[in-house]
Amino acid sequence: MTKSIAIDAAAVRPLRSALIAALVAITVLLPVAQAAAPAKKPDIFGVWLGIASNSNNFDAQWANTAYLPAPQFTPWGAERSRELGRLGVELPTPGACEPVNPSAFIGGFFPTQILQGHNQIVLLNEWVAVPRRVYMDGRGHPPAEDMLPTWQGHSIGHWEGDTLVVDTVGTNGRSRPINGYFANSVNATPESLKVPRLPASEQLHLIERFRVVGKGKVLEVVKQVIDPKTYKNTFSNTVYMERRPDVDVQEYYCDDNERTKDEGH
Repeated sequence: MTKSIAIDAAAVRPLRSALIAALVAITVLLPVAQAAAPAKKPDIFGVWLGIASNSNNFDAQWANTAYLPAPQFTPWGAERSRELGRLGVELPTPGACEPVNPSAFIGGFFPTQILQGHNQIVLLNEWVAVPRRVYMDGRGHPPAEDMLPTWQGHSIGHWEGDTLVVDTVGTNGRSRPINGYFANSVNATPESLKVPRLPASEQLHLIERFRVVGKGKVLEVVKQVIDPKTYKNTFSNTVYMERRPDVDVQEYYCDDNERTKDEGH
């Protein structure tokens, strides 16, 4: 009987040692696993609307900034700006409902919705018929020979702490000026001609940095414009939008809501 007990204890001893070793390993690796866990990303998703004087979050600190340093045209850029300034005054305004440039996609009068998709972030602007897709799966831009130029270009993104960085290239160079309605770029007026159009070519490289501020109620977007065909320098501006959970992005089709037709000119 005593011999039988001794045999059982000897059989259990290796199992006990293995269990202790496993527990030690788990204890050692647990802090590493916890440290490797991804941090929770800021909540940039939802509907955002440009902050105006009657906005819920109106404050002077949320005023949009001008492009700085002042854009300096190349000869091609200066001529293109002059041509755009003639639209609607000396020349017809073609394609008034064409999509805006991606640098003018965020901000302005119409609400913008940011959605979380599968390995991508999708941006919808109520006025613009096409979305922007920001690929978040670690891919790069396609090689130049494989790039298909589009209205909104090819966008890739990544997080730097609490900031979403979006890099866009591959636009077709056909869209409205990057200062959009601020230069009244759809229907020109004598007053709007005092504001130079800021065109963009197919060489546009746009870098945007999205960050939630104002206790989660305000979206700050810093835009950096690089376009060597159009400008001699790189310049940036910042726009602010307020979170509007009470607003939905509606269906809007520009051909059914065109100012020139509605106002009879």
